[in-house]
Amino acid sequence: MDILTIALLIVCGFVLLVIEAFLVPGFSVPGIAGIVVIFFGIYRAMVAYGAMGAAVAFLVSATATILLLRAALQSRAVRQTTLEHNQKEYRAPDDYRALVGKEGVTLSPLRPAGIAEIEGERMDVVTDGEFLASGTPVKVLSIEGVRIVVTRMERE
Repeated sequence: MDILTIALLIVCGFVLLVIEAFLVPGFSVPGIAGIVVIFFGIYRAMVAYGAMGAAVAFLVSATATILLLRAALQSRAVRQTTLEHNQKEYRAPDDYRALVGKEGVTLSPLRPAGIAEIEGERMDVVTDGEFLASGTPVKVLSIEGVRIVVTRMERE
């Protein structure tokens, strides 16, 4: 096998990998065939030119892989299909732990979730399982992440 045929095998393998990456969803026949054809080209280089031929074919294939991946990751097509990790506008959730034990009143019926006013602020709250009517006095029982759990206040 001459050098042109070996190069053609490796190039065909890369073409199959590109087809897999951009046209076929998932990892299927073109991707597997591309990998097999590239390794077959490296094997044929070893048979025809010995270990040095296989090493050269492998290095050329590895370099081509790195260059293709780099070009693909910088392409507009890939950027349009991936999410950007922009957290400039991110705001951490409020820490409501200071509300434990505070008292308030429900502004809407709690079935079991609704709105209550606690220390002059409207808050989304949930009850500990009980349904409460609007205007019921409540007390903050616990905080579970950003969930504010309230319970009916016992009248004295």
